[in-house]
Amino acid sequence: MLAASLFSGGKESVHAISAVENQGVEVKHLLHEIPTFDSPHAHNIEALETLAKSMNKHFTIVDLRNGERELVDSLKKLNVDALVAGDINVPQHIKWLKNICSQAGIELLEPLFGMKTSILFREMFSQPRFKATIIGVNTKYLTEEWLGFTISSKTAEEFLSRTRHIDPLGENGEFHTIVVESPLYSSAFKIKPLERITEKDMTYLRLTLSE
Repeated sequence: MLAASLFSGGKESVHAISAVENQGVEVKHLLHEIPTFDSPHAHNIEALETLAKSMNKHFTIVDLRNGERELVDSLKKLNVDALVAGDINVPQHIKWLKNICSQAGIELLEPLFGMKTSILFREMFSQPRFKATIIGVNTKYLTEEWLGFTISSKTAEEFLSRTRHIDPLGENGEFHTIVVESPLYSSAFKIKPLERITEKDMTYLRLTLSE
């Protein structure tokens, strides 16, 4: 089965790709959605392109500000069998994606949906080669000192012990990450912050990546 995957560069996004590829699905295309709301990932397109190149996958930008039809048309042009997404517990988004996939005539694959976030967190970060750096925080939940903190097998327990008041994967928008090391990548990366941006309760980094 040939698939495209929604790709933010975040932990769920990368883990979902790994999960379906372990089941024999070939993910050839990565689609980054520019949403109708502000997102730290949408301000780091160059970094996402770097990650896509490291995975040897084609990278496409879909601007949802032009309407959902742009996503439908993009999927049709790619001639894939399925769309992969990393939703865990947002049924409204899955319902929307099912409608998108129905219009495009393809299947929706949601390998993480319904998993308990505490279990999924440990599944992700028990891997020695899976590291995610925090690039955005909702300051109602986490202070800006967490920006640039890398969650890994070595720091996972520290992170959990200091953030017991939030969902471990930030499913309520508490924080956002970019995966800097993964078995899917040809090399590991480090972030280089360029700018710190604050929009209402969200503070995030604009950055570049270096090996």
